[in-house]
Amino acid sequence: GMLNFFPAANLHGGDICAHCLFLVQLMPVVAYNLSKVLVIHAYPYEKMLKLCEESFSRAKEEFLLSKDNDFEYNLDFKKAENFFFKKIIDITRKVETGSKFWKDISITLYYFINGNKSGSQDIDIIHIPNSVLRFIAFAGEVDIKGWKNIVKRGWSTSKKKSFEELEKKYSNEVYQRLLNDENILEFFYDKQEKKVNCKWNLLKFYCLEVLKLEEKVLSFIKEVGDRIVETIEKLEDNKLKQVVRELENSTKLYQFENFFVRVEKIRQQKGIPNPLLTFEEFARLLTSYGEDINMSWKVVKNLLLFRIYEKLHDRLSSSSELEEDSFEYEGG
Repeated sequence: GMLNFFPAANLHGGDICAHCLFLVQLMPVVAYNLSKVLVIHAYPYEKMLKLCEESFSRAKEEFLLSKDNDFEYNLDFKKAENFFFKKIIDITRKVETGSKFWKDISITLYYFINGNKSGSQDIDIIHIPNSVLRFIAFAGEVDIKGWKNIVKRGWSTSKKKSFEELEKKYSNEVYQRLLNDENILEFFYDKQEKKVNCKWNLLKFYCLEVLKLEEKVLSFIKEVGDRIVETIEKLEDNKLKQVVRELENSTKLYQFENFFVRVEKIRQQKGIPNPLLTFEEFARLLTSYGEDINMSWKVVKNLLLFRIYEKLHDRLSSSSELEEDSFEYEGG
């Protein structure tokens, strides 16, 4: 504990819990009873009232029911961010302004351990970037199914559990990356199933608002993806999948560059007018996101794979593994 001299002006102070004192500084405040105690602090304050509505109603319910029996309400979430992001989507789908409700709002989560029994006094402080907040709200508003597909890929557990069960018990890599300002583009598609996990407009919002990609750059990458599709769709199924695998397996910059050379050769063989890329476009493609070229080309790669899977999923998923393993590309 720590000495608190304020309540009675006692020279000796009062021995109280330092975390309790800190909690009081956040008033007016409402706490959610998860596996720990979650306090959500938001500004402007009228937004905070919306975040606290459920807790108010649960407190009233507990008060009424506790008169007749031993009632204790517990939301049973182990991870504060899982509960919070679910709440953001729930509120967004109810308010008239939708995802715009979260514009220009600052939110911080304080996750306390109740140490009355164990004596442990820990606190996790989680700042929610506004761009991430608006992205998740937008996802819940325009493509909730796609968003759940993305989030599902963030759980490493192989246990067959429902989305709701996983959400309550396990940490999620997608959430962690968003909070740590790390890229989540690879979660927008499923490389094994050769399919996209969401609509293009959700990917677009993420790129523009979270990654801060310029819209003209994103449009250019999308156009390049369409040119690639225009070229490789003329191949037989087994050859088509082989070429796409070259892009999937590109872990080095030179491998990524070689993919474009091969697609250009296919383009020439098929008599498609106009080159895949001019020299200026190719240079732009490699340096269009950020100053770090190692980061830039990987962002482009993920966006191109999304576009290819979006357009050619049926053909890619129908190609047999036997055919693709036995085929050796002839383009050199």
